[in-house]
Amino acid sequence: MFMPRASALLLALWPAGATAASTPPYPPSPVIAGVTFDWATERMFGRGSDQWPLTWAADGDLYGAWGDGNGWNNRPPKRSIGVTRVTGSPPDLRGEDRWGDGPGHGFAKPEAILAVGDTLYLFWTRGDSKSATDDTATALSRDRGKTWSYGEGKAFPQVPAGFRVRGICQFGPGYAGAPDDYVYVYFGFNHASDVFLARVPRGEIFTAARYEWFTRLRADGGAAWSRDFGAKRPAFHDPQGFMWHVGVSYVPGLKRFLLTKPHYAADDDRQAIAAKDSRMASFGLFDAPQPWGPWTTVHYTDELKDPLVKFCYYIPTKFLGDDGKTLWLAWSGWPEYDGVSFVRAKLTLRAEPPGMRGH
Repeated sequence: MFMPRASALLLALWPAGATAASTPPYPPSPVIAGVTFDWATERMFGRGSDQWPLTWAADGDLYGAWGDGNGWNNRPPKRSIGVTRVTGSPPDLRGEDRWGDGPGHGFAKPEAILAVGDTLYLFWTRGDSKSATDDTATALSRDRGKTWSYGEGKAFPQVPAGFRVRGICQFGPGYAGAPDDYVYVYFGFNHASDVFLARVPRGEIFTAARYEWFTRLRADGGAAWSRDFGAKRPAFHDPQGFMWHVGVSYVPGLKRFLLTKPHYAADDDRQAIAAKDSRMASFGLFDAPQPWGPWTTVHYTDELKDPLVKFCYYIPTKFLGDDGKTLWLAWSGWPEYDGVSFVRAKLTLRAEPPGMRGH
């Protein structure tokens, strides 16, 4: 376990808006006024392994996928990709490294992971994820991450090279609490401004032909969908772009979806191949009533806590407070944040959201 080097007395309850930010891509949230991080609670685990998309399985535990490292417990051999079972509650978390594959670099990187019941679905990149032409592949585990079967070939033959999975909307344990029978999957290109959304029946996650693409927001707030990939339109747009991943989680206590992502600040290198050369240290938090929007801004800063590189953010649904106002933010970066870090955060509401009165 890693304890932050900075003094907890100086960092505790540091206000979220302490650094200047680029112009947010969406107007302020009508529900959430802001977020405050308690940096005294920060912990890092899995040092030496990055990415760490997380999902909550029906067995009550989290499962995280990592790349280029030795996993949570930092035991050799080094692997290109692996999966860890995470138990406990932050800051007291424990990890059991369940599986790893590849020579440690260049074989694969995780993109997104989802538990439906106790079956784990993994989207991963063939290659090191830095190339603009690497594609998405699949893997499936029916024994809680101990063994995996790889899918054959490119996961989505209908999409251009480099158009990859960037995240999956997360709900309760084993996908409990989802509003319908669909899984919502986010796509895009490296360093791009547009994030696209598709939905697929939860029993057909690895069937590319069953994906329907978001095409527009209807007047009633619903979404229009099409099987035609060419008809798709962005579900989220930020001119400042992002690097590799987005995180999306549903918060039952607020009846809102939260989207997390970094962005390129004015002095960052948007063309840098290596993450450490990008200088990206930013963080954006957005909310919406549906997985497709309409999105509004909760927080948008060019520097979260410090200027060290960060490129993946997730809000594990397991650690949400019952009222939806407390959460734990997880993130990964490189090289100082090469692992998975957690910090407790609190959302400040503008007013009671509809349906919360009397609770």
